[in-house]
Amino acid sequence: MNLLDGMDAQELQPETLSKKGFAEHLGITPGRVSQLIAQGLPVEPNGRVNVDKATGWYRRNVDPNRRQASAGDRLPVSSRGEYDRIRAERARLALDRESGALVDRAAVERAVFDRARGERDSWIGWSSRAAATLAGELGIEPGDAFAVLDRLVRDQLAALASRPLSEF
Repeated sequence: MNLLDGMDAQELQPETLSKKGFAEHLGITPGRVSQLIAQGLPVEPNGRVNVDKATGWYRRNVDPNRRQASAGDRLPVSSRGEYDRIRAERARLALDRESGALVDRAAVERAVFDRARGERDSWIGWSSRAAATLAGELGIEPGDAFAVLDRLVRDQLAALASRPLSEF
């Protein structure tokens, strides 16, 4: 299970980048970013480039044949851009872990296993407790009643264990 399902790449990007960072994000040179700024690429008052606005402008105003985009008009990711994406993803995961939105997978698996084992043991114990009551009500030998109940309970547990989780 991917905990970032539903999040797109834009949510993991920093909001603004330096001109050099934006150049790496697009896979072009910083000089080309300066040329694009002169042609109208939007820049924040502090000189940083808003990634969403500038990327949109770039897609609308630069000939697709001149872009260095990969299939699907997806902008290439530089090593710095990939580093920033991973750093943002790790920060998001840490925040989710701190807020309780994420749980430790090993702890969950242990809890589920322990619960299943407890239920199995409870059913096996039930067959021995119920055998005496059943034998008394039916007038049969307790050992015979236990043998039948124990076999039926174990068969049912084996059938449940063999079913894929998707069937539940």
